[in-house]
Amino acid sequence: MAEALGGVATDWSLVLDAGADGERKRRALERLCRTYWQPVYAFIRRLGHDRDQAKDLTQGLFAHLLESEFFGTARPERGSFRAYLRQACRLFLGNEWQKRMAEKRGGGTIVVPWDEFVARDEDPAVENLDPAAIYDRQWAHALLRSALRRLEEEYATSGDSAEFDALRRYLTVRPLPGDYDQLAARLGLARGTVPVRVHRLGKRYQELIRAEVAATVATRSEVDAELRHCLAALSR
Repeated sequence: MAEALGGVATDWSLVLDAGADGERKRRALERLCRTYWQPVYAFIRRLGHDRDQAKDLTQGLFAHLLESEFFGTARPERGSFRAYLRQACRLFLGNEWQKRMAEKRGGGTIVVPWDEFVARDEDPAVENLDPAAIYDRQWAHALLRSALRRLEEEYATSGDSAEFDALRRYLTVRPLPGDYDQLAARLGLARGTVPVRVHRLGKRYQELIRAEVAATVATRSEVDAELRHCLAALSR
């Protein structure tokens, strides 16, 4: 088993777990589905399928991956998991039998969390980008969401949910004059402690983002290149 960074599986170990047997396989695939269904859905929508079709096909793809030996034959040397899953989606969509079976699998063993579906998940369907670019951008968003969710869970586990809620906005925006004074009063901290806590939050978030990326590439040496690719995808 590969090393874990901050509690996040690294170096393709999650993908390899999805190629194992029994409960280990199910847990790994359910996490992969929960994290990456949105880029898959966006990719399918941009290829021209309507909303209901795209939902059925997204559900069907992950059910198919669970039932097949797809992950059992996955190898890190074949490239990033981002590209690997996109190719799997193309193959799935190109198989007419799988298309017909997708709707039948709608109530299957892998359940896409459609309760997390929001308006922004439909945006890629109308954007003037090719499906691969849409997929990569949504993949980058999925990485950020997954890292943020894990960060929130860490703070909750340590009993610091109030601090996380107060500071999380500063992961993406610069503080305005007076913000730290207000935060100090709100959290019952010394004024000088607040920027330290903000810095610690941001640093941990960056670590978790890197860990999420590390889980989708073959070696640590590929993390920076994959991060650059995802950042470029966000700017398109």
